[in-house]
Amino acid sequence: MTFLEAPQSVDQMEEYCQRVTGPKLANMLEYGSTPILPPAELQQMGYTMAAYPLTLLSASIKAMQESLELIKEGKPTFDKILSFSETKDVVGFTKYAKEEGRYEC
Repeated sequence: MTFLEAPQSVDQMEEYCQRVTGPKLANMLEYGSTPILPPAELQQMGYTMAAYPLTLLSASIKAMQESLELIKEGKPTFDKILSFSETKDVVGFTKYAKEEGRYEC
C-alpha cells in the first residue's frame, strides 16, 4: 500500500493514481491540504482505501461541546442523543443481556 503525503489538488491525486501501481491510500483529513472526496470518487480515481482519521473524533468532540452547552444552559439534549434503548444496542448491552440469559440457572 502506498500513500502520497498531502496532495494539494484533485489533479495531483489523479496523477498519483495513474503513475503508481498497486494499492493506494487516500488520507481524508478535513481542513487539511487534500481535497475531501467521497469514497466512490476515490475508488473510481484508483484509490483502494480511504482513511478519515479525525472525522469521528472531531464529530464526537463537537457533539460533546454542544451537549455540554445545552446542559449548562438548562436546555434539553434529546435531539443530540440516542434513546437509552438505542445506546444499549450500539454498545452491545442488549445482545450481552440476551446471551447472559442463556447461562442462568
